[in-house]
Amino acid sequence: MPKASLSGRRVLLTGASSGIGAAAARRFAEQGAELALAARGREGLERVAAVAGEHDVAAHVLPVDLTDRAAAAEAVDEAAARLGGLDVVVANAAALTYGPFEDTDAEAFDRCLDSVFGVAVHTIRPALPHLRRSRGTIVVTGSIVARVPAPNIAAYAAAKHALRGWLGSLRIELRSEAAGVDVAMVHPGIVDTPLWRTLSSATGELPRTPPEGYSPDEVARALVAQAIDPRPELTVGGEARTIELLFAGARPVAEAALVLFERFTRSGRDPAPEPGGLRESLSRGHETGEVTVTRPSLVGMARRILP
Repeated sequence: MPKASLSGRRVLLTGASSGIGAAAARRFAEQGAELALAARGREGLERVAAVAGEHDVAAHVLPVDLTDRAAAAEAVDEAAARLGGLDVVVANAAALTYGPFEDTDAEAFDRCLDSVFGVAVHTIRPALPHLRRSRGTIVVTGSIVARVPAPNIAAYAAAKHALRGWLGSLRIELRSEAAGVDVAMVHPGIVDTPLWRTLSSATGELPRTPPEGYSPDEVARALVAQAIDPRPELTVGGEARTIELLFAGARPVAEAALVLFERFTRSGRDPAPEPGGLRESLSRGHETGEVTVTRPSLVGMARRILP
């Protein structure tokens, strides 16, 4: 059932210091939600909080490394204390490493898994008691790579697959006990965020960025829609949905297309930052990466509106 208006609802948003998270903070604030914003970098969080505050809502800043389980639990409880409870948790935090699997060292691979899958678990586990009391909603930023392969970002793809499997299981458990807590995911395709320019790289080079992508605002709008009227999964982007369908129904064609995409991204020659966003916060509050042509998602718009 729809959760009605977001006005006055208490929202914890992770990964809020740039990209999709920054856009989502702005969109939730426009809807009147009270916010607790969590990420590693204080600078980016404060810029995002300032934008949210322009809409006359509370926007609390919580700098925290959510890969630390104990620190994540403390941040969730602090968010609930500042807001007076939690109605919505938006798990959006992520960091990744780029490069072929064999070139990616084990520590970077494991850290990527923890920065995507582990962080979501560390956030949602302590949030559940608060959400049970409010009969609230969990909204998670997934990815098309939760359903299809992603060459050269294998750890990220593995983490998103794990995230989807875990959340699907949690959804059934909560439904079985009539907990009143909804679990929803949003699966973007290619999105123009700063992540493309700040990722850690096993090759020392950044991937070549696609010439087009969807804006972070399109994904943010989907996250807000899921908080208001949750459904299990929502894909943003016509290309993303096409790849999902091709992989499900015509896998050889989809894999051939992914081979071409792998060769395209591997042709990038720009140097990657050291040590990169996997190991330190490089977020500065910017929504877009300014590296691709962005456009609205007509598929995402239709799926937000239609039941």
